[in-house]
Amino acid sequence: MRHIAIDTPKPFTRVAPKDLAGAAVLGARGEAVFIAGGGDLLDQLKSRMRTPEMVVDLKGLPGLRRVDESDGMLSIGALTTLAAIARDPRLRSLTPALCIAAARVATPQIRNTATLGGNLLQDSRCPYYREGWHCRRAGGRRCFANRGLNEGHAIFGGGPCWTVTPSDLAPVVAALDAHVAIQGPRGERRLPAADLFVGPLKDEQRMHALEAGEILTRVEVPVASGRRSHFVKVAVRGAWDFALASAAVAVSLSDGRLVDCRIVLGGVAPIPWRCFQAERALEGAEPTTDRIDAAADAALIDAEPEPDNAYRVALVRQAVVEALTEIVL
Repeated sequence: MRHIAIDTPKPFTRVAPKDLAGAAVLGARGEAVFIAGGGDLLDQLKSRMRTPEMVVDLKGLPGLRRVDESDGMLSIGALTTLAAIARDPRLRSLTPALCIAAARVATPQIRNTATLGGNLLQDSRCPYYREGWHCRRAGGRRCFANRGLNEGHAIFGGGPCWTVTPSDLAPVVAALDAHVAIQGPRGERRLPAADLFVGPLKDEQRMHALEAGEILTRVEVPVASGRRSHFVKVAVRGAWDFALASAAVAVSLSDGRLVDCRIVLGGVAPIPWRCFQAERALEGAEPTTDRIDAAADAALIDAEPEPDNAYRVALVRQAVVEALTEIVL
């Protein structure tokens, strides 16, 4: 295990490239890591969970802190701070769930430096993994949370690792049918935001789909007239804490009926957990409390809690009901 007294990074070289192409080349080196706001990486460096020889600083790259609207699409630069997202008037009008989620992250001081990209790409916060246990995520053969202390672990999609995604904005971008743009040594590629996240059945040691040297540059959110969205986070405290459960919902109304329904959970699965059966319970229905209750029940069908984290089942239901009630009733 890692010694608890370590609180100083191993010496490294900081470089600040002037453009994306140069950053991607530097980041492709095996001994290099990227830093943006630094909220996650600095903790890993100080504890020597990561000991890179080079830290590639992205903060000075041009064009990645902008919010633009064009041709029915919002483009949000990956270096845009969470504080800027929370207060942007266009985002508050067109994608309120994203602003609510950004405003619920940590504290004002952290939101002033933390970035959209950093929040989406942050690493597992599992205490076994973070404290140096040789668990499956760290390359070992056992998930210690499976039959150990697992009150903060997955109730959906767990196994062989039971970590949860710590990102508050991840379920929102998935619910909004967003896409992400990624720049790498071989150029740019785009993929649905939901595909950015990697579950343990695909790869136990990764939480996102970025390859070496690739940089998340922007999130693209389609703007649909009349589209409603909301985000609810349940946490021990109103500030700082990670979610015990969260729900991002997005729906439209057509002739008084719900259409294009999306319900995505956060904090309870290794990836943003889309509730397809709950969406089907809403699709084409009139918005009523009974229909919302049915959708909340359907959201729990695949839950597989352990005794220590079974309390999260009720929190998920609470979050789904509250989020849907806010925007359809």
